[in-house]
Order: sequence, then C-alpha cells, then structure tokens
Amino acid sequence: MAEPMPGAPAGVGAQTPGYRRLPLVDSTSPRPRRRRHMVAAALVTGYLLAAVVVIVAQRAVPVPQWLALHLLLLGAATNAVFVWSRHFTQALLHARPGSENAAHTRLGVLNAGVVSVLAGVAAAWTPLAIAGATLVAAAVIAHVMSLIAMARGATMAGRLRITVRFYVAGGFALALGASLGALLASHAAHSDSWERAVVLTHAHLNVLGWLGLSVIGTQFMLWPAVLRTRMVDDAPAVARRVLTGAVAGLAVAVASLLLSPELGAAHWTAAAGMALYAGSVTYSLKPALSEVRTGRPRSAPAFALLAGNLWLIAALGIDVVGLAFGTDTADSLLDHVLVPVLGIGVVVQILTGALSFLLPVTVGGGPAGNRRMSAVLAYGWPVRAVLGNAGVMILAAASGQAWRVAGWIGVLAGFGSFPLLIAAALVAARKPSSQAAGGEAMARRTPGLNARSAR
Repeated sequence: MAEPMPGAPAGVGAQTPGYRRLPLVDSTSPRPRRRRHMVAAALVTGYLLAAVVVIVAQRAVPVPQWLALHLLLLGAATNAVFVWSRHFTQALLHARPGSENAAHTRLGVLNAGVVSVLAGVAAAWTPLAIAGATLVAAAVIAHVMSLIAMARGATMAGRLRITVRFYVAGGFALALGASLGALLASHAAHSDSWERAVVLTHAHLNVLGWLGLSVIGTQFMLWPAVLRTRMVDDAPAVARRVLTGAVAGLAVAVASLLLSPELGAAHWTAAAGMALYAGSVTYSLKPALSEVRTGRPRSAPAFALLAGNLWLIAALGIDVVGLAFGTDTADSLLDHVLVPVLGIGVVVQILTGALSFLLPVTVGGGPAGNRRMSAVLAYGWPVRAVLGNAGVMILAAASGQAWRVAGWIGVLAGFGSFPLLIAAALVAARKPSSQAAGGEAMARRTPGLNARSAR
C-alpha cells in the first residue's frame, strides 16, 4: 500500500491500495510554501469580493459588466493560475524551485498591471490601460520563462510532465490576448468589424487559451486526487493528444477571427478550429470518466469540477454554432450567453472546486488544520451549488429584467459567499494547535458534534 501523500487529506493514500501519489505538494519547506499560498488565497479572495461588490452595485450605480468580469477572470482566476501553475510545475518536474523573490516580483508586476488595466479602462484613461496590459504581458512572459527554465533543469520529471506545456501554451495565449486588450483600450480599430474581430480573439485567447488550457492540463492530476482514487494509466497519453488538438484548434480559430474582416468565409474556419478545441476538451474527460468508476464525485470539489466541465462543453458548443453563423452572431452570444456561462459557470465554479481541495492541502497546517479548512469551505455546498448553477442558467437563457435579477441573486447566493468562506477557512487554519487539540477532544467527547463533522 502506498504511503499517504504529504499534506493530503486523511485517507487519500492510506485507504486506497495502489494509489499513485500525485504531485499536489512540492518539495519546498512547509513554511515558505504555506506563506506563498496564503498570499495567493488572499489575492483571489480580494478580487472575488471586489467582483461581488461590483455586481451588487450595478443595481444602484451604472457599473459596467466588463469590470466584474475582469475582476473575476483577470484578477482572481489569473492570480490562482499564476501561483498554482508554478507550484505544480515544480512538483511535477521534481525541479529546484526558482527564486522566491523573483516569483514575488512577477506576482507584484502582474497585479500592478491588473489594477492599472481596471482603473485605466474604468476611468477612460487610455495610457494607464495600455501600461497595465503591458505589465500583465511582461509578467506572464517572465512567468512562462521561469517554467521553461525549471523544465530544462529538471532531471526526474514525472509521468504528467506534459501538464507544464499546457501552462506554457496558456501563458503565451494570455500575452497575446493582453496585447489585443491594449489595442482595444486604445480604440485603434478602424471599423466595427475589426473591433468585433479583436474582441472575439481577445476573449478566446484569454478565457479558452490562458484559463482553459491551464484548467484542462491541471485536471489530469486533480481529478483522481479529488476522487480519492488512482490515476488511470492512459492519462499522460490522453493529455498529449488533448494539448495538440486544443492548441491547434485555438490557433486556427484565432487566426481566422483576425482575418474575418477581410475574408468573409473565415468564420467557417474559426468554427472548425473551435470544434477541434471542443472535441479535445471532451476527450480530456476520458480519464476522469474512468476514475469516476472507482471514486464517486460526492464532495464539494468533485461536484464543482464536474459541473464546471459540463458548462464548458455546453459553452464551446454554443460558440461553435455562433461562429458558424458569423462573427455578428458569435459576438452577440459572447455578450449575452457565454459571459455568464464561461465566466461564472466554468471559471468561478472550477476555481471554487479546486481551491476547496487545494487550500487545505497546502495551508491547512497538518491533518487538524486540513479538516478545519475543508469543513469551512464545504459549508452548505449542496445548496450553494444548486443556487449558483440555477443562477447561471437563468442569466444565460432569460432576457427580462426580472429574470436577470433572479439569476444574479442565485449566482451571488451560490458563489458569492465563497470568498467569505476562504477568509473564514484561513482564520480557522491559523488557530493555535492547543485550540485545535481542544476542539478535537471535544468532538471525541460529543458524539453528535463528531457525526456532524464527519458529514
């Protein structure tokens, strides 16, 4: 029987014979690692709370939907991918960690760029927005270079080392997407058709390139860990095929969108490219479906990952149909349907699922802290999942003002509470060990409390 994975939840390695230890924890000492992920959790929480405030404020002041979307995607999700892709690259490759000071500098530059983009666009101050986009692109390129340097210096790479290539490809996609964002902020597009093409390309690169490729690559190792089961043998081979198909499909779609103002039929090749991307994403779930047979998705993280992937496949199908009908239709669907589906149903939901599992592993501070954090992050998760997903469905399908209000209420009730739960979980993880020991002793003496905790 394999030894439990260091820092993993109780039972991950100890209760499942043949479990393949997955690289969820790198080889750095616990204190710097815990501090690093504490900072990441604080940043993600701050951006999520800001997005919630902006969404609520839309009822009182004319705050653009763009701001909330970029707080979620460029702020919260990008910070999470930025930190966790480095973490997983180091663990997957058994590589020596790069300089922590350099990593903190890159993270600081990234967030300076994010804030500058948000402030510059909101205040219609073009130079600030362009400077911010430049900082974001520079930080991401430096981040990708650090991943490549770790890969070149690694001598004991694991079977899922292909995951690092997902991060590298996604990073280059974000660098290009940020450059197009700067172009949009400068209002340099000389016609509506060119602006529409750049908007669509910017969205595909940032959401399906940077975030999509990073999520798809990570899930090959995250799914079996969340399900408490072993990784299937063909997962690395599937990952290699998925990366080839997804990158090729996205490249075709992006090139076609940029050519669409001059070539009227280019939307057909864009649709074909996204069909290849969608097929690759669907194929990426093959290992997960095999793993589900031995580990049922009963926990909050597992359900969030499952629901997020179902929304992703649905969104890609809608996108392919929209592109087939032309860029006008694709742009309309992006604004009214794909923004809530991709932004909330996919990115926010998968982010909540991943953090619900990963934060206790990395910053829980041992088995007791792990259990405390997991319990807090999973609080009321079935109700939150139903409300959040119902809200996404209403926002994507309904058009009336009353329905949209109902949809936002569902989204805020379901997913809007998660940043507060992260903050509460971080506080719980920092409780002195004496308090933790006392709480565990009380749980043992109180059968009802212990039963509730087990549930």
